[in-house]
Amino acid sequence: MIRKRIIRIAGLALLLWLGAFALDCFAVSCLHRSPVFCVQHQEETHFSGLGYSFDAYAHPISGAYEYVIYVFGCELTSTMTNAV
Repeated sequence: MIRKRIIRIAGLALLLWLGAFALDCFAVSCLHRSPVFCVQHQEETHFSGLGYSFDAYAHPISGAYEYVIYVFGCELTSTMTNAV
């Protein structure tokens, strides 16, 4: 009985995390806006969530919205034109 309750709570927590991550990814990649469930750092272009983060800004020359998505510190995807 307790094992089932723990599994359900862990599954619900994972589902909530995936929902927040998916919403933030959609906001950054499709809507070109800052993420909803992230904290903005002092340098205005870095946002951190629970286990994931974004570097997002409008390119100073072209004006195109560019971003990098990190999950647990590993780069997931990038649209930066000057990425190494």
